[in-house]
Amino acid sequence: MVAKVLQLMGYPVYSSDQRAKEIMQEDQELIAGLKELFGEEAYLDANLNRPYIAAQIFKDSSKRTAMNNLVHPAVRKDFQNWVSRQKSDLLFQESALLFETGNYRSFDAVILVSAPEKVRMERVKERDQLTDEQVQSRFNAQMPEEEKMKLTGLVVQNDGNHLLVPQILEIIKKFQ
Repeated sequence: MVAKVLQLMGYPVYSSDQRAKEIMQEDQELIAGLKELFGEEAYLDANLNRPYIAAQIFKDSSKRTAMNNLVHPAVRKDFQNWVSRQKSDLLFQESALLFETGNYRSFDAVILVSAPEKVRMERVKERDQLTDEQVQSRFNAQMPEEEKMKLTGLVVQNDGNHLLVPQILEIIKKFQ
């Protein structure tokens, strides 16, 4: 939601998760690496078999790490190419695993979009049609929210009780 607001305000926003999905469909070297890691069933009819891969990476952390080691460098390269084409002085990258990868260190600033775990759980369940257990396994694979807050002073509360636009405008003012 915060990324959508930023885009509506005219700022370029790179969606890491969306681009990762696209790159995993387009990049032949990455496709070969994923097939080697997960087997031919990683792709069905030339489409990434997301449910199969999700089941693999959330039950085996070594496979999750191996997949991240394949996908994240491809996304970073794509992001750098995207940055080189932008005209704005203020750019944003939306990324679910920015802290977990350590990539947050490469930015001038990081904005954490935060909500209580119960709210996040319901949103992910609805968005991705997952069970409580599936969502919890994804949360368990991520850095705790409290740890992320220690790494950035910029937090937007997206809990349904705070207005987003005033929070976003306040942060943007710091960079103008």
